[in-house]
Amino acid sequence: MKMLLRLLLLARPHWGWMVLSVLVSTAATLANIGLMATSGWFITAMGLAGVAGVTMNYFTPAALIRALAIVRTGGRYLDRLASHETTLRLLATLRVRIFAGLVPLVPFQDRHWRSADLAGRISSDVDRLELVFLRLIMPVMVALLTMIVVVAGLAWVSGALALVALGSLLLLGLALPALTARADAAASADVAMTTAALRNRLVDDLDGLAPLLLNDAWPRERARLVCGYADLLDAEGRQARSQAVGLSAMGLATDLSLVAMLMVGVPLVRSNLLAGPDLTLAVLALLSAFEAFASMPDAFASLRGALASARRLFDLLDRPPSLMEPAEPLPVPERFDLTFETVSLVYPGSARPALDGLMLEIGQGAFVAITGESGAGKSSLAQLLVRFCDPSGGRIRLGGLDLRDLASEGLRRVVVAVPQASYLLSSTVRANLCLARPEASEAELLAAAGQAEFGSVLARLPLGLDTEIGVAGAHLSGGEARRLAIARALLADPKVLVLDEPLEGLDGETARRLLTSLAASRKGRTTIVITHQLAGAEVFDRVITLADGRLLPTD
Repeated sequence: MKMLLRLLLLARPHWGWMVLSVLVSTAATLANIGLMATSGWFITAMGLAGVAGVTMNYFTPAALIRALAIVRTGGRYLDRLASHETTLRLLATLRVRIFAGLVPLVPFQDRHWRSADLAGRISSDVDRLELVFLRLIMPVMVALLTMIVVVAGLAWVSGALALVALGSLLLLGLALPALTARADAAASADVAMTTAALRNRLVDDLDGLAPLLLNDAWPRERARLVCGYADLLDAEGRQARSQAVGLSAMGLATDLSLVAMLMVGVPLVRSNLLAGPDLTLAVLALLSAFEAFASMPDAFASLRGALASARRLFDLLDRPPSLMEPAEPLPVPERFDLTFETVSLVYPGSARPALDGLMLEIGQGAFVAITGESGAGKSSLAQLLVRFCDPSGGRIRLGGLDLRDLASEGLRRVVVAVPQASYLLSSTVRANLCLARPEASEAELLAAAGQAEFGSVLARLPLGLDTEIGVAGAHLSGGEARRLAIARALLADPKVLVLDEPLEGLDGETARRLLTSLAASRKGRTTIVITHQLAGAEVFDRVITLADGRLLPTD
């Protein structure tokens, strides 16, 4: 229950709405119970009065019935409004909190999870927690309040009938749903585990579909998927059977509760200890009260899943952040020269350092290339510059200040990196460029595209800036997608620009034109080009070569 308490604490700003929803729903439920009980009492009393040949005041109960009908109808309408407003407010708070908690874990913490599992945590688990209030908290609170009011009301009529009602509601509202949920636990756990395993396998199969087809391995993998789905159907069948047994038991218990009420009430009527209409009122009140407990099986069944989802999400959020922000960050310096002072970097679980005592100085406004074989430490250097990770040893200075003394948000406004695998939105060229500067004019967008040698590509696109580029830029070639990402970085107008393999996928002539354009348009900007190929090497102020995380001496 600790997880449930943490969820409630997250919802603290909306406790007022939660209380209002519970009260409105309880009022509507009690109005329905009162309507049924009063109507039954009224009909029975009128029948007995007719048999006895006496008159009775029917105006008051008739008016009460009309009032309860109005309250029930209006209450249910207000219940829907209040409960869904509360749910949407909780959803907004929960999603913002979850994603805000994920930001400090980017980008290295996500390597602890498979992509499908991580996606499941931040989509399916959040979706399940969205309904915790609507399907768990509110129904339980409404049922408990209803039980208290109904039992108290029946105690005023007859203490014996109140005890029968209390035992019946406790049995139906708590005991049977809890037992059903417990019996269903194993099947529910199997469904959850099998679903997660199938999700991971399916994502892996989709990512590797081409190799599976080329190696004629798809039939075997498809057979494994079929077996997995068969296991899922079996687990879901066991879950459905368990739930059906539970619902049948609740139906039987409901009937037995009414029989018990009559067995206790009829002797009281015969001995003139209870009026006949009052027995009708008690029976119909108990029968109507079961409505408040109708959602208890779903509530108890969803509790385990909700707690599991909460545990998975809090396990994600409770991980220590990849980086510690300074308690009192320094302002971004006015100078943008870079100094690496015996910088070392060892990734968790790695046997050797990615960077090993690197000593390097890059002056402000320099246009430099960093080259070397794969694994030399080039991309690690880029990760350090944007502070996606911190050095294991040594320090990096920007304008004389240690990067660790600067707030990451402020640092990344002046130091922008374009990684090898640049993410593109599944949207238009314009939308992708405007990620860097939403208020940019069309002229500024076109200028940035031209500097990145994307202008010729843009001219061929049917709708220009408003052309859809497909999922993650699927309608563009690798080189075109990379140049679009460079244009986006240029639009941000950084003081330090780091390009990781910007020439990959480009022919020699296009690569030279891109480097020449970047060199000509830098305007005091420090540009670091990480590359395997040195097409157009003459435009660089300096070429730096790394090997095994160390700086190779120049000739």
